[in-house]
Formats: sequence, structure tokens, C-alpha cells
Amino acid sequence: MKNINKITIMNICSTILLQGIAFFSAPIFTRLLGAEQYGYYSIFSSWSALLTCIMGFGVGSTLATGKYRFCDVYYEFRSSILLFGTLLSLIVSGIILLIIRPLSYVLGYEPWSIVLVLLSSISQYVIGFAQGVYVYEKEAKKNFILSVVISILSVVWSVLLILSFSENKRYMGRIYGFLIPHILAAFFVWCTIFLKKPIGLKKRYIQFAFIVGFPTVFHTLAHSVLVQSDKVMMQYMGVSSSEIGIYSIYYTFVGVMSTILNALNTSWVPFYYDDVDAKNWEILNIKCKNYIELFTILTCGFLLLAREVAYLLAGREYWNGINIIPIIVLAVYFTFMYQFPVNFEFFHKKTKLIAMGTICAAIINIILNIIMIPLAGMYGAAVATALSYGLLFVFHYQIIRHIKEHPYHLKMNVFIFGLVMVFFSSIMFYFLAGYWYIRWIFGVIMGIFELRKIIKRKTIF
Repeated sequence: MKNINKITIMNICSTILLQGIAFFSAPIFTRLLGAEQYGYYSIFSSWSALLTCIMGFGVGSTLATGKYRFCDVYYEFRSSILLFGTLLSLIVSGIILLIIRPLSYVLGYEPWSIVLVLLSSISQYVIGFAQGVYVYEKEAKKNFILSVVISILSVVWSVLLILSFSENKRYMGRIYGFLIPHILAAFFVWCTIFLKKPIGLKKRYIQFAFIVGFPTVFHTLAHSVLVQSDKVMMQYMGVSSSEIGIYSIYYTFVGVMSTILNALNTSWVPFYYDDVDAKNWEILNIKCKNYIELFTILTCGFLLLAREVAYLLAGREYWNGINIIPIIVLAVYFTFMYQFPVNFEFFHKKTKLIAMGTICAAIINIILNIIMIPLAGMYGAAVATALSYGLLFVFHYQIIRHIKEHPYHLKMNVFIFGLVMVFFSSIMFYFLAGYWYIRWIFGVIMGIFELRKIIKRKTIF
């Protein structure tokens, strides 16, 4: 079995490189586009992310459980469900194209804009499928190469195309710059995965993938609503494009933590499933505590150092929104917390419960947005998102604790200390705003503390 440290380090290095690209490119795009046009691009991204959830009808989410269920014919299984998911995506796209004119009237977008969203969504679905393959097959190097190539090409193409558009249409250059590398990458990975073991639609594979995977459509769609609805609703509720742009740039900035979480979880899940399958509960609980401690320290360190880094990231026109950072960080930390029960549910194919919880959280988020956006604008949207993710964790934890056939292995108190630490660091972000050296000293001390513990135990988790 491949070493978990090696895979985790590869994923973290990938994350550092990707965030380095994002960090150095963000000031370029914020200045080339300005707050208003950056807001236009973020709306396109939101619609694209929402539609991506529908593509494939969730069959790609069964790669993990399918790897255990069809271990002897796994490559046949993945090729068959890749073909099935792609065909479903094309059917969805065809239906949307049939109603494109009335749809464009309702949404207020030109038909060609909807076509671009469709192309973006299909390509992101295929790339997401490929990344799932690399995760569960523990191929961190392939995941690294795919992510880095797409990121670099997206930045280069975007800058070139932005400069070729007229000043009031530069956001289109950013859209095309994102779209072209994703389409090319999707075509390449589709061919490489499918042609390794080409096979048609086999009933037992697609039946399993559809029954287990389809409920995850509602989970991913509701999760995307949680992430994206705030920007879309701010637009429809009269919040200015400039304020949406400011909100988006800090959401992108805090996205560093989401990406680190994704890198860690990508490494964590395959080995977590191995331990759950083997019922190594005592060892697994120790690993879980180490993982919680690690991400808590990373989150606190980010909060303590974030203010000064944010000044470098965005121009002065964005600075009046800097106090939104801790609220968005809290939403990311709740996301981290809720992944523990959700990973357990995924392993035991409890996808209906997963979908139910996320749908409830998305509905709560929309209700809270309706109440809070008119009162507090982008700050209201951020608070609504954080509260929704907190409730999502509570819901999933309570559900998983009451599944008698598969007793859950973690108690609530494992999460409490980390949450308190994040709240304390948020308080320091606000009350020590002018004392950067105090915050940075605390951040460095915590970082050294965690690094020494990792070196001592000789494993990241």
C-alpha cells in the first residue's frame, strides 16, 4: 500500500503550488477586471458550479464504494460508469438547449452565455470524475499534474484573452480563458481513463452507480447552493456588482483553506476507508484526533496571518470588506467538521441521508439569505453560510450516531476544542487588528508546536 505520508505531502505540495498560482494571479485579475467585472465572472462561475452538480447524475461519486464492491473488475466498472455519466450529461445539455430561449429570458442571460455554462459544466464533471479516480487509486502524482496544468493554462489564457477584449467586456476573456483549458483537459482524461479498459454500458455497473449515486446529485447540488447561492441571491436582491466582487475576492482568498482541506481530505479518505473496512477503530480514532488538531492549527494560523496577506492580495477598493474573512473561515471549518460523519455515511452507502442533510442546510441557507442580505449585505450572506454549515454538521452527526447497524466511532467532544480555538483566533483577528506582530507570533508558535508533533509521531495523521 502506498505510503499515506508520501501521498499527503504530494497533495499538500500540489495545493501550495496551486494556491501560489491563485495568489499571484488574483491581484492581476482583480486589477485587470475591477470589482464590477470580477463580480460578473464570479456569477458565471456560480451558475457553472451549480450545473456541474447535475451532470452525470452523481454516478462518479460511487467510485469509492465501487472499488470495494467490484474490486476484481474495477477498471471495467469505472469505464462503464464514465460512459454512462457522460451520456447522462449530454442528455441534460440537450434538454437545456431545447428550452434555451425561454430559459435565457427567465435568467436574463444571452443564449450563448448558457452554452458556455454547459460546456464548462460538462468539462468540470469529467475532470472531477478523473480526480476521483486518482484519489481512490492513490495516484496523487497524476492528480497533481492535472491540477497544475489546468491552473497554469487558465491563468495564461485568461490574461491574454482579457487584454484582447474591449474594456467593458474583459470578463469574457476570463471566462474563455477558464473554459478552453478545461475542455481540452476533459477530453484528454476521458480518453485515457476509458481506453484503459473500454467497455459499453453494463447493467450491473450502471444500476449500482445510479441507485447509490443519484441521491448524491441532491447532496452536491444543495452543497453548491450553499456555496454559490449567496452571490446569485445578492445579485437578484440588488446588491451592487462591486460589493459582490469584494465578497468574491475574499471568498477566493479564504478558498486557500478550502483547497488545503481538499488536499488533506483527498489523502485521508482512501486510507480512512481502508481502516473502516478493517474495523481498526482504536487506531482510526487516534488518526482522527491528529487530523482534527492539524487542521485546527492550520485554520488558526490562517486567521492570525490573514489580514496582512489580504492587503497584498487585493487593491485598496477591496479593503473595506476585509472583516468578512473570519466569518467565511468559520464556514470552512464547519465544512471540515461535517466531512467526518459524511465520509462515514458515504462508505456505508447512506447517500439518501447525506442528500437529506445537505438539502435541509441549503434551504436554511436560502431562508437566512433572504432575511440577512437586506439587513447586512455581503456580511449577512457570509453569516448565513456559516450558520448553515454549522447546522449541517450537527444534522449529520446526529443522524450517524443513530444508525444502529454501523455505530459511529467519534464523540462530539473531539470537535469542541478545535472549534473553541477557531473562535478565539477570530477574536484576535478583530481585537488585535493593529498588532500584527502579536498575531504572527502566536501563529508561528502554533505552527512550530504542530510540526514538532508530526515529526515526533512520524506521520501526518
